[in-house]
Amino acid sequence: EVVDGLTQHAPLSCVARFGRISSSVQHPTRPPLGMVRTIRTEIIIDASIGSVWKVVSDLRTWGEWNAWTKFEDVDENPAGTDARLLASFDGDGTWKEYACQILAVDHDRHFLNWAGGVPCGLFHGNHWIILTPESETRTRMEHNEDFTGLLPALNLGMPFAKVARNYVYINEAVKRVVEARAPD
Repeated sequence: EVVDGLTQHAPLSCVARFGRISSSVQHPTRPPLGMVRTIRTEIIIDASIGSVWKVVSDLRTWGEWNAWTKFEDVDENPAGTDARLLASFDGDGTWKEYACQILAVDHDRHFLNWAGGVPCGLFHGNHWIILTPESETRTRMEHNEDFTGLLPALNLGMPFAKVARNYVYINEAVKRVVEARAPD
């Protein structure tokens, strides 16, 4: 199945959308500048929002369950700090390093946000995860990113289709890890 230009091979429990939108779209933390490339994914996890948040918000342990993204040099309370994000576009252990800033780890809203980029408006990525309860034992996880700047507008600077696919894989990994644990 193709959704917004991305061929889907993900399980039915996970949805990904990938495309371009104009600058009129509002972002939860800052307004986009110029052309924006977007990734939108979501998954339903059969666990409480607290159980999902424990896994998602502990950036220091992402490398234990996640073959596509991990963080290094992350503080115990990382909001407002700089970190190193490592991305493996093929999930094969070959890592590309990016500087990022952890913008929010909001335990009340179950909202995680980080961003990074290249100076001079060439490339900026703003990445966020937000959890919402579907019930006491089911949680919706939205996992999204907006890319702005000249390089994303020209479809350069990042293997966007692989990144979108990897967000689906990360979502499925969160689901497996959380659902395998004993409930709170």
